Amino acid sequence: MKKQILSLAVAILSTLGAVAQSSAFSFIHLSDIHVSTVSSAVNQCDVNGAKAQCYLQYFATMSPRPAFILGTGDISNIGNSTAVPGGMYTALTQYLHPSTLMYPGVGQLFIDSARTIPIYLAPGNHEYYTTLTSFSISTQTLPLLDSIPNFVKYIAPDSDYAVSTPISVTLFMRSGHDISYLTSTDPKGSGYTTDQIDWMRSVLIQNQNKRKIIVMHHPPSDAAGYSCGIATFSGNGNDSSSSFVDHRLGFIHLCDSFHVDLVLAGHVHQNVVVDKIGRVIDENCDTCGTRYVQTGPAFAGCYRVISVDSSFITVSRPMLSCDSSASTGTPDIQRELELSVYPEPSNGLFNVSLGQSLPVDIRVYNMLGQLVYHERSEDLVHQVDLRAQPDGMYVLEITSDHDGTPVVYTLKYPLIVSK
Repeated sequence: MKKQILSLAVAILSTLGAVAQSSAFSFIHLSDIHVSTVSSAVNQCDVNGAKAQCYLQYFATMSPRPAFILGTGDISNIGNSTAVPGGMYTALTQYLHPSTLMYPGVGQLFIDSARTIPIYLAPGNHEYYTTLTSFSISTQTLPLLDSIPNFVKYIAPDSDYAVSTPISVTLFMRSGHDISYLTSTDPKGSGYTTDQIDWMRSVLIQNQNKRKIIVMHHPPSDAAGYSCGIATFSGNGNDSSSSFVDHRLGFIHLCDSFHVDLVLAGHVHQNVVVDKIGRVIDENCDTCGTRYVQTGPAFAGCYRVISVDSSFITVSRPMLSCDSSASTGTPDIQRELELSVYPEPSNGLFNVSLGQSLPVDIRVYNMLGQLVYHERSEDLVHQVDLRAQPDGMYVLEITSDHDGTPVVYTLKYPLIVSK
């Protein structure tokens, strides 16, 4: 298992040039890009990279400019496709620079022609699939390979690696392929080896005085979040569902021990930030320990801006890019998902704000999936009354037609009733 540590001088922040090496910087977090060269009847994906073309163009012209872009897995919809040579990655690399580079090293792909904003991509479980159909009765999983040759050919080495700056270190990890349903009925990744845990520990020891970020596909700690744009959920929203099997608790202990600031993940196609035991927390809680951050899928235009300085790492609310104009390549809508719910937890009365007045359907479901509340509202702040419901966890769903179009956007958010 090859490991690499990249120094600032030769890696991602060389573009900062004359800016002091200890300066703050920001980057973009993407996940679940799911590019495909063919349409899919099984799941949502970014056909021919139309959405990717749009948001990469937008990121390249952002001000301030991001130091780099990172993606936490599921770059291809079917990375080892037996039907599509090359595993569909060219749907993305056609918009990267240099677009024809084979077997790129870490930090050798950029989103701009001037090659000043690199993109770093970690593998997800879809990198291992050979097809999304033909579920195997004998292995109880979708057909897959135990390697990612197409990812290596078009995206990055099959390797864990770290990128270091004077104020931060970011570890890019491989959390594995799907495991058999004979092992677990939850959709989990295979997880980490002892060697991977030891390597992470060694890198963190060398960088104890820096801000620390770990990048991976499967969320080590999970909870029900809310969706992004047109995206639908792919996970269960429990504290270990959609995560990984081997060394999950050891990984969380490692994050505790070395005061890791952020773990960035995706996989579940939702937006949520939780602590180590799956409690939903504010994006920028400074008393919660490691923040486990999920960002909704890039194929729906979702991303976050992560800002790093020597004292703290700030995580933005989820943002939407190109959510109505992938066909034109013009990012005409760039907005935050302004969902705000308070107080949390509550005795049953919740105030729900979207930051703007627009017609929405507000629904609340219990953990059995039963609808317990539904109202149509155009209020800037709407009050949801669950006082007649028993204490426990509920899921708030807010659905709206977007700008009068038939496209339906749904936000989901966990509610806790505690009287």
